[in-house]
Amino acid sequence: MRQSEFVRKIKEAGDSELDSILLQQRESLYKMRQQIALKQLDNPHAITNARKNVARVLCEKHARQLKAGEGS
Repeated sequence: MRQSEFVRKIKEAGDSELDSILLQQRESLYKMRQQIALKQLDNPHAITNARKNVARVLCEKHARQLKAGEGS
């Protein structure tokens, strides 16, 4: 999935969907770390992308929390 598609997906997702996306991305990152330790990962740059995707999801969650706090 391209970066712009991923960003659009997380912006359109609900809170529960965002949690499931975060869990999925963290599991993916964990599996990639295991594969690189066993020299089975073909594309080591994929770990960088996975880390950035986790950060993007966390950033979106934090932005929503701040927005909800301002509205109160």
